[in-house]
Amino acid sequence: MRLHKLWRFCSIAPIALTLAITLFSSLQGPGTTAAQKPSILAFTALQQRESEVRNSLFTVNATSLARRELAPNIDVSYTVVWSPKGDRLAFVGTDTDIYTVNADGSGLTKQFAGESCKAANFAIAWFSNSQKLVFARSCDGFTSDSPGSQSLYTSDTSGIKGTKLVRNWEVGGQPAKTEISSEFYLSPDGEQVAFVKDKNIYKMNADGSGMTKLTKSPGEYISGGSELVWSPDRTKIAFFSGTYPQQQVYTINADGTNLKNLTNNPQHQVYNVKLFWSPDSSRIAYYHGKAGDLSGEKQDIWAIDINSGTAKNLTQKPQNYDALSWSPDGKLIAFTGGDFNQQKLYTINAETSQLNQLAPRLGMSGISELAWSYDSQQIAFTLNENTGNKSNLYVINRDGSGLNKLTSDKDLNAGSPVWKPQ
Repeated sequence: MRLHKLWRFCSIAPIALTLAITLFSSLQGPGTTAAQKPSILAFTALQQRESEVRNSLFTVNATSLARRELAPNIDVSYTVVWSPKGDRLAFVGTDTDIYTVNADGSGLTKQFAGESCKAANFAIAWFSNSQKLVFARSCDGFTSDSPGSQSLYTSDTSGIKGTKLVRNWEVGGQPAKTEISSEFYLSPDGEQVAFVKDKNIYKMNADGSGMTKLTKSPGEYISGGSELVWSPDRTKIAFFSGTYPQQQVYTINADGTNLKNLTNNPQHQVYNVKLFWSPDSSRIAYYHGKAGDLSGEKQDIWAIDINSGTAKNLTQKPQNYDALSWSPDGKLIAFTGGDFNQQKLYTINAETSQLNQLAPRLGMSGISELAWSYDSQQIAFTLNENTGNKSNLYVINRDGSGLNKLTSDKDLNAGSPVWKPQ
């Protein structure tokens, strides 16, 4: 009996050893390369530099906390955009200028120098080649007697053709200088822009060609502060239409066909006038308020299938919701719930409506700027601390584990988290 057992052990042991070696090799080998890629975030942080307070641009490794400053001596504004290849960043500096910089901090270049204007606002998109930019600059004229402007530029960041003005319209003033009544809304690939002119929705190519009127009759297409929102696949535009706050959710194809009223409910009421496309362009999430609730304290998060028109109440617990963000895989929606400085962080399954609270130990505070990693595994967010009057940058796994603070005591206010494409 002892010899029989010893023979079985001698026979099994080499097999077990071989399996162990194979398992160890697979764990160390190329199979985990993708999982071991560093997760890099770009963000801005307000810092005290001797007698100067300046907003600086950094990248940080979400695992090791190793960081790099990319634009020393530049006061960075809050518009920061990675190129599709993840090798460069475009950002706004000193509220007037556009810069690009390589991911390692080299090649810092001013692509555009703008003049100061009232309530300056920029939108930036990269072309798919990671070399060309389109950006829109808004100077407020809608709320003042003096006119402002809406300007569109393209920039070849390789320096061959440089930056050039595509279109500039004066807006606002008394009397109004032009019938354009919105900002320029850039498509995800930067190749097209949408806007409202003469109370209709138009689009044109980023080079100014191909201007096309998409809607057939004048309407209130941006009332209440809503936007024209391109679908990720660039084939549709979503928007609110109607008199605020009884607005309806519409989509229209980018060629002007198939205008759809998705909600078609005269009692429809919105407070947070934002629409959020799912990554596969099949659904739109939005905030739906109870009739008469202008404070936004009795709203729910809904998602509507744009093909079937079926709308689903995901939260079914009316309160104040904000900072909604789809995961890139389309399975989860992250958002905050609760009044300002009394917010909690959640995810909800877009199919089953299963709700999960994340980071409960952080307590009640102001949470904003949710950003999903490209693999849908992590969420970055900023937390406005009730004590100390600071905002810090955190990252957490989608299941609620691995809460990690990415900023340091030198960072007075952190914001604008943007994940590097992988």
